[in-house]
Amino acid sequence: MSANNSRPLHTRFFTATAAAVLGAAVLLAGTGGESAQAITAQNVSAPLTQAAAPTGAQAAAYSAAARTPIQILKAARAKAKKAKTVRVQATIKDPGGTIKLDLRITKAGKATGSLSTPGDGSMKLILVSKKKGYFKPGKDMLEQIAEGDESVKEQLAGRWIEFGRGEGLDDAFELASWKTYTQDVFTLAGPQSGLVKVKGKKVKGYKKTIGLKERGIQGTLVIAADGTNRLAAYTHPEGRFTYTAWNAKVKIKAPANPLSASSIS
Repeated sequence: MSANNSRPLHTRFFTATAAAVLGAAVLLAGTGGESAQAITAQNVSAPLTQAAAPTGAQAAAYSAAARTPIQILKAARAKAKKAKTVRVQATIKDPGGTIKLDLRITKAGKATGSLSTPGDGSMKLILVSKKKGYFKPGKDMLEQIAEGDESVKEQLAGRWIEFGRGEGLDDAFELASWKTYTQDVFTLAGPQSGLVKVKGKKVKGYKKTIGLKERGIQGTLVIAADGTNRLAAYTHPEGRFTYTAWNAKVKIKAPANPLSASSIS
């Protein structure tokens, strides 16, 4: 995936997240690659200030149709910031195929789920803190790590591998960045006057949505239009992120008897 100066809407969110996904897979698979490095962040304006969202009966009456795009954006951003957990599912286009991410994330930077890329394979991932994580390679990723060595495959098959911040795998921790998913996604590339309402999109788990888009710029924020102000999705020609299970309980536990990444590197 290459950088494109014609797509600045929420660029910091999209490029930073895509780069983290690619970088984490490349590092955890123990292979080299240029795809993550090819995604370059661009300068964007500072995040918008918060605005309190209406609640209860007021929220039901204060419909998406009656509000301005900026009012909808601010209410959704404030709602997302107050949340404690969310499930993020993403598909990102890559020259070799489709990258997939499915993580349940907490505000504290913990996460559990899975990640797969066409070039590096699939894995399960657990981040128990901002400094410690575990991954279990799928069969396809195991082939990348072993590089044909059957003894390595036997040693690692079905095993969780522990890693910490500072061991060269730091991109993995960015996958659980609460700020990236729930705040940077709301950052505009230009003036607020450029934000307009567009037709909503179908998102599983949401009955009705409304879209927010900057004129002449790619990328659309999808907000629940049911009075909850929930961020439902972010769509882009190169990818899609969906947000569900807001504030649902997430159980994150370190696996038993993991191997050490440093001992097998």
